[in-house]
Amino acid sequence: MAARIMSTEARRLACQSTRAVTYLPSFRSVVRHFRAFSSYDESQPKGEFTQMVLADAKRDLPDPQLGQMEPHNKQFPMPGMVGPIPQKQNGSFNPPSLKESDLLTNDLAADRHLSVLHQFATIIQEQEDEEEVVDSVIDSPLAVLECIVQDCPQLVRKDFQDLFPERDLSAGQLTVITLSQHTANDMSGWSQDVEKEREDLLANFIEGAEEICEVLTEAGYWADFIDPSCGRPYLGAYTNATLYETDERYRHFGFDIKDLGCCKVISHCMWGTHVYVGSLFTNAPYDHPILKKMNQHKKQQVN
Repeated sequence: MAARIMSTEARRLACQSTRAVTYLPSFRSVVRHFRAFSSYDESQPKGEFTQMVLADAKRDLPDPQLGQMEPHNKQFPMPGMVGPIPQKQNGSFNPPSLKESDLLTNDLAADRHLSVLHQFATIIQEQEDEEEVVDSVIDSPLAVLECIVQDCPQLVRKDFQDLFPERDLSAGQLTVITLSQHTANDMSGWSQDVEKEREDLLANFIEGAEEICEVLTEAGYWADFIDPSCGRPYLGAYTNATLYETDERYRHFGFDIKDLGCCKVISHCMWGTHVYVGSLFTNAPYDHPILKKMNQHKKQQVN
């Protein structure tokens, strides 16, 4: 028994990963965050700025011992503006070349003003839409969505290799994004209401997952998601391997799989069996600045 407990604990420690949990009102909010990948510049320096200072713009206070005899320009301290030849610094600074302005193509001040007003109106409209969705959280089963972005540990990557035979999941980055939709009905049973809600949730997930994968692909990353209806990759090559929502491998992502005797059902830590789960796989790093920004609503580190 002690050996079994030690083996289970060792596996838990080996499979642990850092993940960020975010709660959003709808799939539209998730897609909006992911669309920031299309405008993100990987080569843009983070927190580094170059400051250009004119030679005469920065001057120290006069030396109290020299008084008025202190040279105004320390690069040329001798009379007649004479000074030693400066040593060549490592590297060279090339000031950016100034392009000649074209009065026929450049935006006028009025055009820039209209552009700012349009952006402001768009932001206000999106905020109003978000508030309407949040207000209808209780009434709509699609209004509450949990997004978990986590790094897939090396130990369990082999469990998903058969889903993507054309890729080597053991090399490079592998991030798993699980999207859980809170349902109005208990998904452990069957009824016409459950079936109708499941169909709506499936269409909602596929539409949103397609857009997310498209954004990640345009940003230069690989991305694919599992079709919950068949358990196979939606965009990748056909494979006999499947990953249904009741698969035991979902335990790696923090879900519980309950065996009800006649069937199995996935269970959420807060919503229980009132949940519909889908998953995406990508080689975009889980700690990417865009993903960090998405998690600004509610983020918690889980070991």
